[in-house]
Amino acid sequence: MDIINPYYEDKSKLEKFRKLLLEEKKRILDRVLKQEETIKKLTEEGWTIPEELDDYARIDYTEIILSELEDVEIEILKEIDKALERMKEGTYGLCEVCGNPIEEKRLEAIPWTTLCITHAQEAEKNIDFIDHRYKDYLLKMGIPKFENLEEEVKEEGEDK
Repeated sequence: MDIINPYYEDKSKLEKFRKLLLEEKKRILDRVLKQEETIKKLTEEGWTIPEELDDYARIDYTEIILSELEDVEIEILKEIDKALERMKEGTYGLCEVCGNPIEEKRLEAIPWTTLCITHAQEAEKNIDFIDHRYKDYLLKMGIPKFENLEEEVKEEGEDK
């Protein structure tokens, strides 16, 4: 039996996550692009700062931008691009381990994630689990919705 991906049945949900991905990408890139020296270097290379959200989806990372980003930001940008690609392929929102839909609250907190809460918890036992870095980064950036996600998802699952 094939698993139905709920994010493709309701196009508004898929669009909501696409916007979340692009907004995070924009936020990361804007932080870099607002730095005066970066703007000067990019202007010299003929770049302009995008005004539309969709333009951020097409940004090619240059040496200048990459040199100004934190390692975790580079990883997040790469994961966002992969998530946008999964949207095109029709696999966005499905756990890469079990193939089941990833919980909506989890996608709202980390829209580029590839694991459902069950498999994310299993992966947390691995020291190099990437979501640990995302958690620290998101908390540092003042995004509190990540903090209680696991408890909320557990409670939500128990209600069903």
